[in-house]
Amino acid sequence: MGIFHTHVVLPLSEPERYSGLPGRLRQIGKFERMSEKQQQKIQLDRLRALLEHAYTTVPYYRKQFDDAGFHPRQARIDRPLPLPVLTWEHLRASEAWLISTACPPEKLRVTASSGNTRVPIRFYRDIEGIRDKVALKLKLDEWSGIKPGDSSMMLWGTGSSAKRESNWKWRMDEGVFMRQTPPPPGTIAPQDLERWQFRYEKQRPTVLAGRATVLAAFAAYLMEHGVRHRPHAVIATAEVLSPLHRQLLVSAFKSEPFNQYGRRDVGMIAAECSEHEGLHFHPWGSYVEFDPVGNSPDGIVYRLLVTDLLNYGQPFIRYDTGDCVTLTDQTCSCGRWFPLAGRIVGRLADGVVRANGAVVPGIALTNSPTPMPRPFLPILPIKGARKRPANAPRRKNWAMSA
Repeated sequence: MGIFHTHVVLPLSEPERYSGLPGRLRQIGKFERMSEKQQQKIQLDRLRALLEHAYTTVPYYRKQFDDAGFHPRQARIDRPLPLPVLTWEHLRASEAWLISTACPPEKLRVTASSGNTRVPIRFYRDIEGIRDKVALKLKLDEWSGIKPGDSSMMLWGTGSSAKRESNWKWRMDEGVFMRQTPPPPGTIAPQDLERWQFRYEKQRPTVLAGRATVLAAFAAYLMEHGVRHRPHAVIATAEVLSPLHRQLLVSAFKSEPFNQYGRRDVGMIAAECSEHEGLHFHPWGSYVEFDPVGNSPDGIVYRLLVTDLLNYGQPFIRYDTGDCVTLTDQTCSCGRWFPLAGRIVGRLADGVVRANGAVVPGIALTNSPTPMPRPFLPILPIKGARKRPANAPRRKNWAMSA
């Protein structure tokens, strides 16, 4: 069913996201079969190409590169890039100057950030980059032993996608073609868990995926009322998967959950393999740096800086995700050399349990239904770039993307 979905169903049902999907999957698969040396060479080439593009077409980065005396061909993957960190404040203050002048407005898509306690920000991605991110997400899913078209039940428990989920085309694509069942968003009360149990036992999904706190709440409910079905794979993402949550999921479903790491701003970039020895950051889609910021019982804590190798519309270079990780000294038994994080420890959007037993996912506390006022922050002066770039998208071009 996976080949039929990737070659026929998905490209025909939603070409905006899945156009050219078979070729993209083949490209990633070919990359994964290469030797470590070849993979590192390709990652370096992709990094330098993105940096060259940013320097040539993005006013913000031209100034940053010139001030640092840095040229893209000097980039290496065995040491940090000698450039300033891109922060959330920079994205808000210099939005227009971070957009590539080489990308026409019709090729850009806009979405909003989520997953932290700060005011959401909007950012742009080129359509080809979105399609590459979708392909990488499907490839990371393969590490969990699943494929497109497998029956899936999604447990998000947030209203962040309510507008999209109300669209009949989205319900057709996700519910019929992708065979994914997303329960209603919002606060998770005991009666919701009962309703989800009925749907879960009726559907008997191959894959159970969602936020860690929501999955844990559902697993605890099933253990109390009887577990009649166990999926082939349980995938936890969007929140920190704590050791307690992991133990609860193992007890309920008799298998190790797969942890994945992704964000709206950079996409899905890391996942556990079948060995469950840490999160691999896939070098085809990103170049990550680990900046030490302190100590913890699990070892040194590193701030995660991401350079997105897929987004040419609004490049993210040394982007401070706001998340922290611990690293592991061992090499994963699977043999991949990819950067390996022991745990994600810094995600701020953990779930909250109310006194009545209802679970409120952390993301629901940070998503405002109305736009928040934007604080005044000075835009960095750019020589010879006093006007708004001609291709800077305006509000009428907003469109949600994955």
